[in-house]
Amino acid sequence: MMFMQLPIELLDKIIQHTLPEGFESVALTCKRTYGQCITFIAHHNELRSRFRSFEYYLRPYGLNLTSASDMLLRIAAEPVVARYIRSATFAFDSRFLLRQLPKSVPSIHDGGAIVDLFANSVYLKEADLDWKEYYTTFESDVRERRYSQHGATFLLTLLPNIEKLIIPRYWKPNNATDKLLDAVINKARESTSSLASVTRFEGSISLHRAERFDLRWASPFLALPHVRSFRGPSCLGVEDIPRSLAFRDSHRIAETLQVAHLIFCCIDDVGIADFLRHAPSLKTLRYMHCTKSASPIQDWDICKFVNAVEREAGSHLVQLSVIIRELQGSVVPGKASIRGFQQLQTLEIPLELIMCNIDAATGHTTNPSDPLLDLIPTSVAQLSLISKGTDHHEEALDALFRHFQSDNDSRLSALQEMQISCLVSADDVYKDQCDRVVRGARDKGVVVVVHRFPNEQTFLWDGEP
Repeated sequence: MMFMQLPIELLDKIIQHTLPEGFESVALTCKRTYGQCITFIAHHNELRSRFRSFEYYLRPYGLNLTSASDMLLRIAAEPVVARYIRSATFAFDSRFLLRQLPKSVPSIHDGGAIVDLFANSVYLKEADLDWKEYYTTFESDVRERRYSQHGATFLLTLLPNIEKLIIPRYWKPNNATDKLLDAVINKARESTSSLASVTRFEGSISLHRAERFDLRWASPFLALPHVRSFRGPSCLGVEDIPRSLAFRDSHRIAETLQVAHLIFCCIDDVGIADFLRHAPSLKTLRYMHCTKSASPIQDWDICKFVNAVEREAGSHLVQLSVIIRELQGSVVPGKASIRGFQQLQTLEIPLELIMCNIDAATGHTTNPSDPLLDLIPTSVAQLSLISKGTDHHEEALDALFRHFQSDNDSRLSALQEMQISCLVSADDVYKDQCDRVVRGARDKGVVVVVHRFPNEQTFLWDGEP
């Protein structure tokens, strides 16, 4: 029997099953098929507009979705909604609860579509969790008008087509949700199930120094089979808090991860080594250090940090940025090595790193032939140097570029573009040294951009939105 000769009711059922992935292709098959699809087009367009790039919202009119419970009720009422979601910003889950009462969810006794979602969940079974106990906790959270980790995690079991995921700002895993998330990740690695299509994962916690996101909480998502990019704000990963380490005691590997942006984070050499050891394909690492109130370390050993990066990822990193955004203590003296990076093309570092090597050199020499100062890999084409222009940072510039104009100096022969901080508030002696470096670089054909204000945008980094 030909497709269009099927009964209308059966045709409608078949067309409904193509939503959303195959609907447009089916509609364009032929004129008669398109005619049969017309009744579904308006609703298809509405769902695609509302849910393809989704975030929680509160509006003065219309349907509001402000929490995981609202979203679960919506999916329970119309399961196809979950398949429309390609990008989900769940950051503001429950943020609006003080302004609007959450929609109530039924008790297990009362039943309903959302109760059936939990009762029939293969993920709760895989995790060996009692669905009634899990649902009761979720229901209690909703009734008490609070963020529900149980609800936020369960929602992640229902998203087969999502490609970009930003988890809630209030994300705080517990034993039950850890087990459920493990089941989701394990299934995603084996089949085309929920979260299996995720390529970009982001945390969403505040950048305030009092906030922290244990790097360990990100590791399950980084083990998804197609994750390529990770943005982690306010991450903590230090030796003195073992449970904060990303992959400690874990068998997981972030084997497809290529880009990591760790901003306003507090991670020591042990924490970054643990992270990088489990990310063998990483090409871009951007790290912005910020002292966290909950961290046992106030001083930062940037040399050990950079040396750990070189040791664990020196063979494959292409872009590297390590900068200091907010340091409550001081930089720990030491010696740094960057020359071991074999493929590095873009490098951004603070001049504090160079000063460490100057101070560590015997007799405080600034001899540029000293291997401790010969820091920049020969492969680097883009170089950014960050400084406030104080604390004798002109010595760092002199050590790096004193012989740059020499025809015999091939150490920076690949350099094409340089960005350098020369703030309005910098010391005059530093400004003078900047001017000399800029003239020398331009004479060698290097494009130079001078930043007069802090925190200006530098190069284009892979994985930036």
